Amino acid sequence: MWYWILMFALAAGCIAMLAVSFHSIKKRSDRAVYAGGGRHGYGYGGDEDDPDVLQRRRRREADDPREREERPRRKKKRLWKIILEDIDSWDKYTFTFYDTVGIGRGKDGSMYEKYLPVAGDGRVSKVHCVIIHRGDKLYLKDEGSRNGTYLNGERLDGPAVIQRDDIIGVGETRFEIQRILRESE
Repeated sequence: MWYWILMFALAAGCIAMLAVSFHSIKKRSDRAVYAGGGRHGYGYGGDEDDPDVLQRRRRREADDPREREERPRRKKKRLWKIILEDIDSWDKYTFTFYDTVGIGRGKDGSMYEKYLPVAGDGRVSKVHCVIIHRGDKLYLKDEGSRNGTYLNGERLDGPAVIQRDDIIGVGETRFEIQRILRESE
């Protein structure tokens, strides 16, 4: 009997704590919205961050040619496409990216735009190497791997330019670069 009374009291206490927590969270988020904090609770900068004001300002700038000339032109990022083929298994991998493609044994490649997991090779580090875009070229860079990264049989000691038909060696796995394509301007 005492067991059930104690269990009931514990369950009621847990439910009460959850209710108080949810109520205080809700109250805090409501205060942020009423204070102009938006749905994330960050402070609104008044009219400067109001979407309607920004849209009207953009229309006005588009109509006034002087406003258009004063704005600095941003260089548009261009897409790259690279096709890699595992020489031993003949598997092909295609990546379309702006900045980076990571290669490694780890499953989480969230630090890279695209990621190629090499699961079957124990000599590949979790984060082994990266293909990066700089200027009009692609580079292969070792990410501090234990066994090193090789480009055409030579160990990398810094970033190296890659091109079609190059062979990237990571652990005991080798990838041939089949194609490198870049979005035209």
